[in-house]
Amino acid sequence: MIKNNLSIGKKKENLRKRMLAERRALSVENLSNMSISLTGNIQQLASYKSAQKIMTFLAMEGESNLDMLIKDALKLGKEVYVPVCLPDRQMEAGRVKDMSHFEIGTLGLRCLKKGYETLVPEKLDLVLIPAVACDIFGRRLGMGAGYYDRYLERIPYEKRIAVVWDFQVQEEPIPTEPFDMGVSSIVTEKRIIKIMR
Repeated sequence: MIKNNLSIGKKKENLRKRMLAERRALSVENLSNMSISLTGNIQQLASYKSAQKIMTFLAMEGESNLDMLIKDALKLGKEVYVPVCLPDRQMEAGRVKDMSHFEIGTLGLRCLKKGYETLVPEKLDLVLIPAVACDIFGRRLGMGAGYYDRYLERIPYEKRIAVVWDFQVQEEPIPTEPFDMGVSSIVTEKRIIKIMR
């Protein structure tokens, strides 16, 4: 239990540490099975079925893995984009043409090769967002750098969907600050949560 007298920043950091530790403890087998269920739940969404331009993400270790979904979307002829981090904690959407379209970046993470196509946020039909944790009220806790919060300012609320493992969904409200951007839905390997506003 987090003490009430802690600052918002400290509460967020404590929750972030706990969730990242739980994520690191997942086995490869569990991650694989959970990814299959997660992909199926996203594919059920009407917003996914109708979307032609989707922003997803390339999973970090232990994160909700959307590789199967990216392959499915490409097969269906959808345009798929992933975040590309820029200077000054900015981000842009870079187009994925196939799953071999990546190189390994400085932190050992997959990233797009130079020369990728971009799309302005306003033209995206759906944005699937990673998170360290979410609460049932649509509040999202990221890694703490603010890349997504800045980017999501330009994405309509109804197009923002958090994608996390079910244990990352919190029943208690996550502390927020004015710049924290919420989501309209949360999809996990076990359920789809529509946020009531």
